[in-house]
Amino acid sequence: MSGTQPSAIRPMFARWLRDRSFLSGLAALLVLMAVLTVLVRHNYLLFHLCVEMFAVAISMTIFTIAWNTRDTNQSPFLAFVGLSMPGIALLDLLHAIAFPGMNVIGEASANQSTQLWIAARGLQAAVFLAAPLLTETRLRAGDVLLIQAAALACAFLSIFTFGIMPDAFVPGVGLTSFKIAAEYTFSAAAVVACLLLCGKRRQFEPRVFGLTFAGIALLAPQELIFTLYDDPHGAMNALGHFIKILSFYLLYRAIIVTALRNPYDLAFYRMRRSEEALRDHLSGLETLIATRTAELRESEARWRALLECSNDWFWETDERGRFTALSPRAQESTGRGGAELLGFTHADLLDRNRPEEDFPVLTEALHRREPFRRLSFPLASPGGAARWVMVSGTPRYDGSGTFLGYRGTTSDISARRQSAEAARQKQTMAALGSLVGGLAHEINNLLQPVISLSDLARGRVEEDRKLQAYLNAIHDSGVKARTIMRDVLQFARVEVAESPPGNLEEAVHSALELAAPSMPPSIETRARLEPGLAPVTITATELTQVLLNLIQNARDAMPQGGTLAINALSLTRKERDTPLHPLGEGRYVRLAVTDTGTGMDEATRQRVFDPFFTTKPVGKGTGLGLSVVYGIVRNGGGDVWVESTPGRGTSFIIDLPTAPPGGPGQTTDGMLVHGEGAGR
Repeated sequence: MSGTQPSAIRPMFARWLRDRSFLSGLAALLVLMAVLTVLVRHNYLLFHLCVEMFAVAISMTIFTIAWNTRDTNQSPFLAFVGLSMPGIALLDLLHAIAFPGMNVIGEASANQSTQLWIAARGLQAAVFLAAPLLTETRLRAGDVLLIQAAALACAFLSIFTFGIMPDAFVPGVGLTSFKIAAEYTFSAAAVVACLLLCGKRRQFEPRVFGLTFAGIALLAPQELIFTLYDDPHGAMNALGHFIKILSFYLLYRAIIVTALRNPYDLAFYRMRRSEEALRDHLSGLETLIATRTAELRESEARWRALLECSNDWFWETDERGRFTALSPRAQESTGRGGAELLGFTHADLLDRNRPEEDFPVLTEALHRREPFRRLSFPLASPGGAARWVMVSGTPRYDGSGTFLGYRGTTSDISARRQSAEAARQKQTMAALGSLVGGLAHEINNLLQPVISLSDLARGRVEEDRKLQAYLNAIHDSGVKARTIMRDVLQFARVEVAESPPGNLEEAVHSALELAAPSMPPSIETRARLEPGLAPVTITATELTQVLLNLIQNARDAMPQGGTLAINALSLTRKERDTPLHPLGEGRYVRLAVTDTGTGMDEATRQRVFDPFFTTKPVGKGTGLGLSVVYGIVRNGGGDVWVESTPGRGTSFIIDLPTAPPGGPGQTTDGMLVHGEGAGR
């Protein structure tokens, strides 16, 4: 009590001094004290009776409140104190009427009255000692009343029936040792009760705690004063009763006034404290939730940023394999918004016009609900452009083990496939070029005497027409073979020449004019060229040859007619684009030759640039036209690829670097240097 009590009581006194009801009650108490002070001088018996009846009235009022709130009172301490008051009130009443001079009890004496006083104070000390220990334990009202009844029975039997209680007051002698020792014991009990009460202070509303503490604390000086008088009607006895009035007044303020004016402060204080604790806890939870929410938002923003930076797109499916969520990147690969794909399955994304690749393995994994990784298949996309994706996924389950669907990622590997295909094509073409170039030289050497000697022989056998026909056939076959070898050498690019950069606009017009006689009326030709296209790194002759080969290929692909479109525009490749394409950064001209013909399947598309590969009947094509196109473009430092869908047509797309004066592959006069390795 010494360590915490002063700091606890000072704020309480400050609040009491600001409380008008407390001040008015205190003023009434002072008036009562003044009246009793006057009364004690003239009629001590009346003074004593008034004091005791004041204590009895307060005790019974406290009991009445405790009894009527026994089912709702949330304070076991105040409930126990209140229910214990009838025994104290009864003993105080008997003490008052047994006081010497009252003549209510026939043989009452000062000793008997003092014994009843000791019994009352002993019961009161026991109640205040036990009450702090019961702040967490509620006794039934009947049990409390039974304990009181037993205590009263013991007191009455020891005082009135058996007379076994030691004498407390002897006329002419004064207080006995038993009486003095009992008062010291009660005073010590009051101090211990105050210490116990301080340990339970959080169980009380501050106002109730302060008043109750003060009321119990006054019992210590009260009992000490009652060890000092010799005359029951003396001044020291009167002083002790004045302190008793003050003690019971404080208890009255703590319990009765609080119960009448602020009943919830008394009866439901613990509940209110619980509500406050719950409110504090909720406030802490709200703060924690706000912190966690901010962390979740930050984490969500971080993951969203990572998702937006990722080249992959993410998806979730339900138990039937239908997409339920897709990241925005899905639109870049599929050409359709994520919302459009909701409800689709992986089977709906498969391009049926191309080989399925790993799709059967994917179907089996989905059927078995097994995880899968790095499975690729062709992707159906608007416009029929060739695209491939690689998927990885893992099954989802809830806490009970119920299958919910899949969650996974999809990578667009189209650029990677095209780059790998271009690298393979380049290696194939390089190997074939070396082989075919050597063979072409050897065959040209062998053809030269065939053509020359057959031509010479024709001039000497004018009369033999049959021999003339034989020689003509030999000569024509040699010329045709030499023409084929020239195409082979063009593909192999073994000759070295200097020529100016090609003008694409002039080459397109020249190629269309040359191809016009062989173009049927059922084919419509359109040319759309961006104005001011820069010269490219192959010659005008090479450009014309490339265009003628592509135009003838498109013509043969549209036997029933259609549309042939030639488009050209400028573009600039950035450094960030180079991993996706075999070409480096710089300025390029893109040439596209598109037809609406029969198209080609994936197997044909992958071999379209291979030398001597053709889908035309025997005798209708050599299989070198597109190979020559590939060789010219690649030797000019460009790239060529094909996009095709069966039944929809084909597009040959060529990217050629522009040729600024003095650039790589040129002389100081702006002439292009061609040949093996040039422009590579």
